[in-house]
Amino acid sequence: MILTVTPNPCVDKTLFTGPIRLGSKIRAPRSTCIAGGKGCNVSRAVKAMGGETTAMILAGGPTGRQVIDMLERQDGVKVIPVWVEGLTRTITTVLEEEAHRQTAFFEPGPLTTEAERAGFLDLFREHVAGASLATFNGSAPDPTLDMLYRDLLDIAHATGVLVILDAYGPIFANALDGRPHMVKPNVEELEQLLGHTLDTREKQWQAVDELRGRGIPLVVLSLGKEGALIATEQECFHAVPPAIKEINPVGSGDALVAGFALGLMRGMNLEDTARLGIAMGTANAMSWDIGSFSRDQVEALLPQVRILPRTDS
Repeated sequence: MILTVTPNPCVDKTLFTGPIRLGSKIRAPRSTCIAGGKGCNVSRAVKAMGGETTAMILAGGPTGRQVIDMLERQDGVKVIPVWVEGLTRTITTVLEEEAHRQTAFFEPGPLTTEAERAGFLDLFREHVAGASLATFNGSAPDPTLDMLYRDLLDIAHATGVLVILDAYGPIFANALDGRPHMVKPNVEELEQLLGHTLDTREKQWQAVDELRGRGIPLVVLSLGKEGALIATEQECFHAVPPAIKEINPVGSGDALVAGFALGLMRGMNLEDTARLGIAMGTANAMSWDIGSFSRDQVEALLPQVRILPRTDS
């Protein structure tokens, strides 16, 4: 079982509209709604490939209940909620279909108490032993949780469970000291961490090397349409996806994490794991709904993923 951890989930709503005129009333002819947040997306992608997963989320109020209901009823994902007094956020995306232009509105997540944070650690300690692997996903809704992943890593290490870290900001920087098995930043997130631009392939590989030098066994730097740079102590290569007609890239990084989680759990070699992750991320970008791809789509893409040796150009 793959346990995903999401401190800042959301009700992820999309409104499909024509051209928008600011200040007017906008009536959307259709809408969609899913359980959002990076770990929820990872769980959905794992399920799409026939894997077993449980989602641990911070949940508050009626919107928290809605996220749980959508994960369990729509996605078939078991949920471990950590209930808080605050309100789970809603993210509303407006898609102007003709222009294919997205505008997203992010509500703030809930504030938390020390007791609620302690409850998160206790529940994780209770359930992580039943997992083959855990993924820590996304940002913290409240600065008081900026050490959450670091503390969860200590618990995971004590039980021998591997952790994939896919986050950004202070909660990501703090967790690196806990030495997760794998990290998967994108370029922007790694630039934020390191404090300088990564605008060349040479700089990107140097940044990967820097993370490896911090004791991270597996580093995956997501490059969006260009795939990912992947490095361990023994192997170092660039995994390149096939060209596709992109519909919605949102959540493709989460699908990439899901693929690596499945590959690591199943004992696949690194190149095959990378192919799976890249193919899942690519399949995700081929439709609007996050994690709605099929296993057949992924298997058709697998042989089209190219593995190239490291170059600094």
